[in-house]
Amino acid sequence: MAKSIFTLQIIAYISVIPMLLYASWHHYLIAILFYFLFGCLGMILGYHRLHSHRSFETPSWFEKLITLFATMSLTGPAIDWVAIHRAHHKWHDTEKDPHSPDHMGRFRVHFMTMFSEVSPKFAMDLIRTPFYMWQRKYYFYIIAAYAAILYLIDPLAVVYAWLFPAFLTVFLGTLILSTSHREGKAHDDFLLGILTWGDAFHHTHHEKPMQNRLHKYDISGWIIETFFKVKA
Repeated sequence: MAKSIFTLQIIAYISVIPMLLYASWHHYLIAILFYFLFGCLGMILGYHRLHSHRSFETPSWFEKLITLFATMSLTGPAIDWVAIHRAHHKWHDTEKDPHSPDHMGRFRVHFMTMFSEVSPKFAMDLIRTPFYMWQRKYYFYIIAAYAAILYLIDPLAVVYAWLFPAFLTVFLGTLILSTSHREGKAHDDFLLGILTWGDAFHHTHHEKPMQNRLHKYDISGWIIETFFKVKA
């Protein structure tokens, strides 16, 4: 599975070329909207704050919806991502950290995190939930169905409503992993924090993983505290 996800991520990186060559200004606006859906709602609210840390509560239908958004971001199934992230928090900046730039190198962390081998025991709560097992089993089928629908609407939509927003999500998200951990500890990076909907205020996050509002400009945290029940 990791090799297939890596291949799709490379294709997402290449999508920058048709965006530059063929996209108009309204395509970029649509791409930003889908980056919000995939990156902010899917990855940060879904995979990160909700699934990994259970820092807030949301209706079941919305939890499933944002999980599907995250699916399109090409970061892998929720079970795998959450297991890696929880292991990262347990052993961050040590040799056991599945994506420590100090021990693995920034290039490897940035491009090859999906190859990390982490015990599924870190995501047993998701494994016990049929929906997440379904998402993992049919991960590539879900993506293929979405791509096919976009292609029927507009072939270029495969780029501006999927691959390019996925590229932004993957590239900026892994940039947090490869640059916000320096000299054996996590750091808050303001500009990257803005570009990643608040997720790169990383020192604050590691100090208080259950805290949703990491900074006054943490858009994801503002959404959680405004619209959902936050756990104490």
